[in-house]
Amino acid sequence: MAIFESLQAGSLLKTGIAAALVGTGLGVSGQVTDEYALRERAYALAGSGQCAAAHSAFAGLARSGGSTRDWLAAATCAIEAGDHASAVTALQAVLAARHTMTIDEQIFALRSYAYQAEAAGDWTGTWQAWRDAAALSGVAQDQLMAARGARLAGDNAAALSGIDALRPGALAPRFAAIWHDERAIHARQAGEASEALAHIEQAISLEDTPWRRYEQGIVMSTLGLHASARHALELASEGAPDNANILVSLAYARRASGEPAAARDSYRQALALDPAMARLAADF
Repeated sequence: MAIFESLQAGSLLKTGIAAALVGTGLGVSGQVTDEYALRERAYALAGSGQCAAAHSAFAGLARSGGSTRDWLAAATCAIEAGDHASAVTALQAVLAARHTMTIDEQIFALRSYAYQAEAAGDWTGTWQAWRDAAALSGVAQDQLMAARGARLAGDNAAALSGIDALRPGALAPRFAAIWHDERAIHARQAGEASEALAHIEQAISLEDTPWRRYEQGIVMSTLGLHASARHALELASEGAPDNANILVSLAYARRASGEPAAARDSYRQALALDPAMARLAADF
């Protein structure tokens, strides 16, 4: 991971300074020596894929008076280990003192926090982090994600303005697909189902995912394209077979296409995954 290489470079510099002091007879305190040793061990653990253990070491260093980079390393390890709560805590500490880091490290921290904030449903935090990242990086993908953050935070005017300022051709395919996703969402909110479908299909051509097929099927159903909706939802279900919502939508699409037996089968599969779907039993 490039960010670890950057952080570790700073750590190695500090270790080299400590060694130089010892070599000249000046010495360093036992606490400082212990911190250097623990920090090097933490980087070794991270480098060998043991991020859960490395996170504990970095967080301990940061709490005992370490640097912002210790918190950033702790956050990076927490993200790698899938520990969302610890990642948020560490990133909040990083952002509180981000002026002490390089621009690249700040951008990494802001992007990381934006993703974690979105996962936690903190739309305002998501938007602010992407705005700050875009201001530092100036790159189109961060501007796109800032526009997306604005929509999540409820400011559709800012969201549309941000989307209008970008062109999908200037974005990598993955982000161009997100640009079309955002366009589709705004079109649906405006009641423009045909326009929404066109953007969803553009997104699928760039990056085909089950949830995009699901959205395609839902919009096709809205337009009365029941056979096409059934096909799209079948593809979505193949990609995400354990998703009860997709199965229920497929059941409705099959029923609308004149396939009541297949509709009941899809509904039963959804019910097996999510007993709450029993509320829909009367439809099938």
